[in-house]
Amino acid sequence: MTKDEYRKYMKKLRKEFSREERNNSNQSIMTKLIEMQCIKDAEWLYPFVSYGTEADTLNIIRYYLEGEGKGSKRIAVPKVHGEDMDFYEIKSMDDLEPGYMGIPEPIEKNPVKASDGVMIMPGLVFDRELNRIGYGRGYYDRYLHQYGSNNLIKAAIAFDFQVLKEDKIISDSHDIKPDILITDKDIYYCS
Repeated sequence: MTKDEYRKYMKKLRKEFSREERNNSNQSIMTKLIEMQCIKDAEWLYPFVSYGTEADTLNIIRYYLEGEGKGSKRIAVPKVHGEDMDFYEIKSMDDLEPGYMGIPEPIEKNPVKASDGVMIMPGLVFDRELNRIGYGRGYYDRYLHQYGSNNLIKAAIAFDFQVLKEDKIISDSHDIKPDILITDKDIYYCS
């Protein structure tokens, strides 16, 4: 399959995922994520803001802003500006408003450079070697090439069916893969 065919196929599978399966899988992903030592140790967390049928980050963000993890992390989320994106610190869910393509984005108050901590990247398709197919716009690849740091851990979250068990994604030289992929069923590490 081509990258576009994979994208279309995974969007279809995510759309067909039942509400109950989605809720259970999202809870499993969140539990695994907050228990990871690299997350516990991080001062900064840079999650994407989930939208539509993506694996949920809104409850992860709420956990650290309003829930049991309140005060243990500083949270910065992305905002798209044309072909680029920047991260802005948020203090509450009220700091988000509909932005690019209706996706919740931060009100521009406190820009930060994601250079230390854990970035949670989105993706549509992954393989077992953590090659990633995103949405095709390259925002994370460009951002990480420009600002990436050796101190930044790149994690991704997805439903386990988004991981190709046999096939391998042919990546381009500019593609950046996560260090860790957390799914509802497993945790994959970059080798």
